Amino acid sequence: MTPLVKFFALTFGVTWTLFFVAGAVPGGASASQLVRELLFLPGTIAPALVALWLTWRGEGRAGLRALVERLLDSRVRWRWYLFALTYMAAIKLGVAVVHRIATGDWPRFGEEALVLIPLAIVISTPFQAGEETGWRGYALPRLHARVGDKPILKGITLSIGKGEVHAIMGPNGSGKSTLAQV
Repeated sequence: MTPLVKFFALTFGVTWTLFFVAGAVPGGASASQLVRELLFLPGTIAPALVALWLTWRGEGRAGLRALVERLLDSRVRWRWYLFALTYMAAIKLGVAVVHRIATGDWPRFGEEALVLIPLAIVISTPFQAGEETGWRGYALPRLHARVGDKPILKGITLSIGKGEVHAIMGPNGSGKSTLAQV
């Protein structure tokens, strides 16, 4: 089994096992809520945990260091960090202003205090980074195919939305079966 197949199998297996078990814990008591959260939260960073484990097993400390260094690569100008930190807030604020203009009222953010929104962003960021570590840091660089020495696919991303149906079509000999084997 290739490292990439192991990554996909383990990531989905660990993630969904934790999610299903968390969902099966009966509700009500605060202890049950804590158990659900302790199961759910590791499931959100399972791609990173699996990527780190597989890298350590397959490539040792040097591979693990290379994976982590890619995450901390700072060859980006400061303005892109500023953009990354502020663009979602700017989009949400823009939508809120449009809502205010259209309806005359500010949108409701729920029953929680507004101070919780920045706190939720701070808490959710590591979990989003955990997901990116696995998918973009580990899987995407390894997702490629070659014919002889010539790369035919490298670093592809495939997204199929809910309810969409896709088909690979083409004349005989156009590479449909080869693509399915990649």
